[in-house]
Amino acid sequence: MRKVFNKALAGVTSATLIATLALGVNFTSTVKADEATAVDTVWSFTQGGQYNPDEPGNTGYIKSVSVGNETLANWERDKNAKQIQTASKASTGFTLNIENTGWDAQWSKITGYPTDRINPWAIDASNTIEAKAGHIYKVSFKAKASKKKYGYVAFGTDIVTNIDTGETLTPYDQAPIKMSDAASNQIITLGTTDKTYTFTFTNWVSAKKIKTSIMLGAFNAQYDYAGNSVSDIITEKEANWSGTVVVSDFTITDEGLNPEFVVEPPKPSQPSQPSQPAQPTTKPSVTPGNNNSGNNQPAVTKPAAKKLARVAKVKAKNNKAKTVKVTWKKVANAKKYEVKVGNKTYTAKKATLTVKKLKKGKTYKIKVRAKATGFKTGAWSKTVKVKIKK
Repeated sequence: MRKVFNKALAGVTSATLIATLALGVNFTSTVKADEATAVDTVWSFTQGGQYNPDEPGNTGYIKSVSVGNETLANWERDKNAKQIQTASKASTGFTLNIENTGWDAQWSKITGYPTDRINPWAIDASNTIEAKAGHIYKVSFKAKASKKKYGYVAFGTDIVTNIDTGETLTPYDQAPIKMSDAASNQIITLGTTDKTYTFTFTNWVSAKKIKTSIMLGAFNAQYDYAGNSVSDIITEKEANWSGTVVVSDFTITDEGLNPEFVVEPPKPSQPSQPSQPAQPTTKPSVTPGNNNSGNNQPAVTKPAAKKLARVAKVKAKNNKAKTVKVTWKKVANAKKYEVKVGNKTYTAKKATLTVKKLKKGKTYKIKVRAKATGFKTGAWSKTVKVKIKK
């Protein structure tokens, strides 16, 4: 499994790799999402094997899982292969008793990436829903643990881009994903009291199925999959963790079609030439999420749009305590801007943003890009750095 993940890393972004870890080729659907309706989900739980045989003891184990009135027990030991158990009924939560998360954080060297990155896939809980092309999905849940625990929330689809590695697309295909304040970089930090986490995204890739995985293995590193430092989130490395994780009030809501998603009518088919045998027509595109077929089925595409200009003249100043003020040159036609400060992304409607509650003594990397309905998102600006001295 390690070789598969490392091979995927060589040519994909962080978002794509997350989907690879969360979702394999064998993808099954259990629950159908209805528009504007929160849906209970059927949970599956994965206990990973030992990912590096040369490192004994590096195995993630589950002791038991409680889902409603059902208990999933009899988890095997000393196995290098995955073991998966699935609940028999839908539920909005579970209690996962983890015996050991394992500790492996060693990856083979790939140019541009640190050798130690988070690899929390040894234990995870996941569910799958049927999805509709271009619809907005909101995932929300509460979670806590018997003691501090890190987790990673990953989203994958049934669209396999590399049959050899099992690499798949994320539903948002590297587009922005909105997260609650309790989540950062899709890494969540669980405490002993409930926190609510929300993630909102559009199914831009027209996936028929979307999988949510809450990954709870070891976090024995302070870099994410892309090699970005997450040391301000993972403040101490976590390995060989044992205890319980409780997830409740889990919902996935289909909030309807994103108005920026365009459905174009199909081109008319050409009639057969007289006095010649009728030629087979090309099979028309089918809108994912719709089981109907035939020549009247529309093809789904993203809107064709001009690209916004790249943001320029980005400046960042630390004038107040634990605060940075970011300014940049306004971009024509831009309606809002995304500002990435460290590992967090903010939204601004004007060409300025003030970010508070930063860490004194830490240096933050900052970049900005422009967005607007009907336009392609502009490229990220050059990265500027600012040290929080006050």
